[in-house]
Amino acid sequence: MTFWFQNARVAKRAVLFDLDNTLVMEDESTERALRHACALAATRAGVDAEALFTVARTTADEAFRALPTFPFADRMGIWWGEALWGEFAGDHRDLRALRSLLGDYRRAVWRGTLAAVGVDDDALADALADDYRTARRAGEIVDPDADKVLTDLARDHTLALVTNGAPDVQRVKLAATPFTSRFATIVISVEVGVGKPDPRIFEIALERLHVSAGDASAVGDSLERDVRGAKAAGIRVIWIDRGLWATPDDAPVPDARITRLTEVRSALSAPAPRGASLRGSP
Repeated sequence: MTFWFQNARVAKRAVLFDLDNTLVMEDESTERALRHACALAATRAGVDAEALFTVARTTADEAFRALPTFPFADRMGIWWGEALWGEFAGDHRDLRALRSLLGDYRRAVWRGTLAAVGVDDDALADALADDYRTARRAGEIVDPDADKVLTDLARDHTLALVTNGAPDVQRVKLAATPFTSRFATIVISVEVGVGKPDPRIFEIALERLHVSAGDASAVGDSLERDVRGAKAAGIRVIWIDRGLWATPDDAPVPDARITRLTEVRSALSAPAPRGASLRGSP
């Protein structure tokens, strides 16, 4: 048995980490792959790469929301950036349905993107679909502090990963990191049938760890999914503010707000406040 699992058995407290935009930089990795494909289009068709990038984001999002599988995908935390490259393997009925639509979806995205800038070239659209998929799968942008922070916390905490998404897609991301073995359990929404902000996904992690909600903390970037869900489960939650999302008026208030993973330990050891101030609030 590894050190991490030995440590997990004796640790008195647990920390439940989100994956996307918390430990790995999902949006940044997606943007890098998208820009790579747009640069190829600029080279082959003479289009403006930046204009194409903007159109591609909108086209991919709108086309994804129009799919009949969108309600399932949204509930499980699957988004268009993953639909453009993931395999979505598995026998789950909704995964099979989504997988059956991916070829047409990807062609529609890239053909529609090119059409918006005046280019009608199906061969180029197919090349862009392949280029994005290859570029996105080539590597994961990992928060440079993630491994050392997890290594440090694992000395005196049990660590779990609680993430929305498709099992194979999330595990491809994890395989590109050095810290998969730090987690005593990995809970993925599609595998357990509930996704954040449903508090049951956090409760599943607590049950697997044999830890009470009062002895756990959660760390995540999404106010709506991570903060709202963890608080509903009775878990103290630390919001890592990546500056990616607007803060709605009805946003749940985290127990602590940080901007870097290196601040997690101090946030864990600080006395529990009534609630952290949200970005831009007094």
